[in-house]
Amino acid sequence: MMSIPKNFLLLLSSLLLLSQTAWAQQVIPIERAVEIALLNSPELRISRSEVDISKSILRQAKAPLYPQLSGKLVVPFVGRESGFYVDQMIWDFGKTKARIRAKEHHLESARYLFTGSETTLVRDTRIAYYQALSDKNRLDGAATETKRREWLLEKTKELFAVGKRSAQQLSQAEIDLQQAKLELVSRENSYELAMLNLRHLMNDPSLGQFDIRENLAYEKVYETREDLVSFALSENAEIKSLLADHDGIRASIAENRGKFLPSIFGRAAYRFEGEGAETPAFIAGLGVRIPIFEGFSRFGQMSQSKAELTRNEAQTELLKNRIILSVGELYLKLKHLEKKIKILRDSESISEKNLLLAKERYESRSASKIEFAEAQALYEEAVADYKNSIYDYKMVRLRLLSLCGKEIQ
Repeated sequence: MMSIPKNFLLLLSSLLLLSQTAWAQQVIPIERAVEIALLNSPELRISRSEVDISKSILRQAKAPLYPQLSGKLVVPFVGRESGFYVDQMIWDFGKTKARIRAKEHHLESARYLFTGSETTLVRDTRIAYYQALSDKNRLDGAATETKRREWLLEKTKELFAVGKRSAQQLSQAEIDLQQAKLELVSRENSYELAMLNLRHLMNDPSLGQFDIRENLAYEKVYETREDLVSFALSENAEIKSLLADHDGIRASIAENRGKFLPSIFGRAAYRFEGEGAETPAFIAGLGVRIPIFEGFSRFGQMSQSKAELTRNEAQTELLKNRIILSVGELYLKLKHLEKKIKILRDSESISEKNLLLAKERYESRSASKIEFAEAQALYEEAVADYKNSIYDYKMVRLRLLSLCGKEIQ
């Protein structure tokens, strides 16, 4: 049996370990996460299918505009039973045109809903990504704080052993460490849930372990609340969909009115010679179809369309009121966060200066290592709070842009 050199086995093991580590550390930027979500979303496929279904229904509604050709063959020939037949609707007092308009508006509505679904998916994926970044930032802070508390406990034990710390101070250091550990467990859970939500939106089972990339760049919203409300009421995809449905229902009402009127149609036929044939092989003529009584179905259809119109108008009014309220709330949150970001940015700058002073004092032996560690902890906390406020702003901004029907990038 051929032996394999140990050096080769070590090299192979190292390569496998490096490849696994590289895969585990794969970084997916936010733009790629959105691309994956758009590619794999079942909700988006459903919305796209609704558009295709509406296109097919519209095509069916247009069928009466074209000649209807059919053929019939009977063996053996009996009279004029076998032949080709052509029927053409000539005039039905606008019923077909109204039906086509209704289906066109329903197709328009489906397209708006698809656009809205796409915007919502992009928004939700970006929000999930920012939430994961925020939770990761908090997790890193909790991990650092836990290590610091462990170090402080060890220092307190050393000082307690030489009589420079009381039993109460030692007990408090132990309590602080346990609280830091509890906070760390809570932050780990929040981060794992955030990553699970992001994975759910990306919906790619083949995706392995990956990391996310910090993104602190953000754009401010400069429009006034009134401008944002006006823009949302005119560009929101759900409102556009309801308005398209409204026009479609009105067209359906016009179609239902036309059902009380007659229809004029033409018919032509070419019939084969058969046994006992006495009539011409080619015939053509006009006909009138007059509706007389259909069990009150036309009245029911008219009542249904009117009720649907009332419901649509109420839904549109309700949605507009909700959007006005939501835009106002999100706008106020943004303004609050803008102030918060400015304050936290100043706090970060102050904490950084304080850390530099503490470091100088520690290096000159005029301050203890504990004092320096406290200054470092305050600085790290200020940095984390500043970053999280930016992520909060970005998430609220995304919700506002989505309501206004604006493109999300």
